[in-house]
Amino acid sequence: MSWKQIAPIAGLALAATAFGQAKRAPPPKKEIREIIATGCVLKAVESGCLLLRTLDGSTVYSLFGENRPDPGIVVTVEGKQHSGPTACMQGVPIDVKSWQATGEKCSR
Repeated sequence: MSWKQIAPIAGLALAATAFGQAKRAPPPKKEIREIIATGCVLKAVESGCLLLRTLDGSTVYSLFGENRPDPGIVVTVEGKQHSGPTACMQGVPIDVKSWQATGEKCSR
């Protein structure tokens, strides 16, 4: 084979390699999102699920964990975003690390 015959083949191989590398996306980074929120604890529609509606009403969290607050009180929770599926269909799911009652009751 002459250089004139090899050059187009080599060029195509080099372009295919570059194109393949350009199309590869970096693997997604695992993101741990720490959450601190204060709000009213409510019963969810699904049995056994608890919600936290922030005081400004802008966000609703679905609370998961061993030690959960009672509905009807205002609490501050600390936790991280829950990974995986849940049976609770409302709110942003979070795994509660800790919570503290503010001493207030929900206005609703």
